[in-house]
Order: sequence, then C-alpha cells, then structure tokens
Amino acid sequence: MTNVADFGVVSLFGGPTGERQVSAACVETLEDLLARARSGEIIGVACACLHHDRLGSYLVGGMIGGYALLGALDCAKSEIVDLVRSE
Repeated sequence: MTNVADFGVVSLFGGPTGERQVSAACVETLEDLLARARSGEIIGVACACLHHDRLGSYLVGGMIGGYALLGALDCAKSEIVDLVRSE
C-alpha cells in the first residue's frame, strides 16, 4: 500500500501527512465489543469512526431498531461534543 509520505506530501505546518498510528485504546475497545458480540451480549451496532486522516465514517450492523439504540447514540454524541469543546 502506498503512503502519502512516499510522495513527499507535507502538512502546512511541516512533516508528512497521513501517518498512521495504532491507538491501543481503540483496539482494546473494538476487541471488547467483538468478544461481547461473539457471546451474544451485543446483537446490533452503530459505530462512528475517526480515520487516520481525520475523516469520519459510520456503519451499522446486526439487529438495528428501537429507541434504546438512538438514546445510546445521543449520549455518545453529547459526550463527544463535550470532549471537542474542552480541547
């Protein structure tokens, strides 16, 4: 796979762009969710993702429906807004 750093692309503030770093906290969270899904505890998921290039994406999978999932997403959104505002 070609990395943008291979083309000598630099950010406005210097240094290469698009560098990937593994987030141990992210991996740990995803592994925990996977284990819980494999045990049958989690049967549906809606996930927002932040990619290495600071772009966002989302996905949904499994059994999706009902207001409980919407409430959980609203709580997650509020927490993210609070974190972003505190930066």
